[in-house]
Amino acid sequence: MLVLGFAGSPRRGGNSETLLDEALAGAKEAGADVEKVVLSELDFTPCISCGACEESGDCVFDDDMQALYDKIGAADALIFASPIYFYAVSAWAKGAIDRGQALWARKYVLKDERYTAKKNGYFIGVGATKGAKLFDGAELTVKYYYDAAGFELAESLLVRGMDEKGVVKDSPEYLHQARALGAQAAK
Repeated sequence: MLVLGFAGSPRRGGNSETLLDEALAGAKEAGADVEKVVLSELDFTPCISCGACEESGDCVFDDDMQALYDKIGAADALIFASPIYFYAVSAWAKGAIDRGQALWARKYVLKDERYTAKKNGYFIGVGATKGAKLFDGAELTVKYYYDAAGFELAESLLVRGMDEKGVVKDSPEYLHQARALGAQAAK
């Protein structure tokens, strides 16, 4: 069992990454192998909508996303964590999601079994404000990304009112919820 985690924040040690680390610790405690990918540390080009991936499932760009596609295909569960920027995921998260067009092609055009399964996906979103619709856009984006990548959004941990770096560490209830989410991902 491999639980893959995506850290979508460029701010290392921030609130969304802290909760992702807790979730991955919970998955590891439950017996899963875990791997964290920090998206802002990858070298990749945004999707240019050229359509080439629809022929072979491969992107024309030979960059760090190529290895990530294989990790996504091999993962049994995926936890995507991102801060909320203007009611959406971060630019790094969205760039990786947009490059998921190659995954869509592998699933829907090439019928690659690694991407047609309905594996569980999880979302951790952390926002500074307390708006009622704060997570609507981000959660919908992640839901459809998961569909293209062979996952189904099973559960989300959505945390409002966390602005300062690391302040989520002062909220044990969220740390506990993240750890429980990770344990659930490992099942």
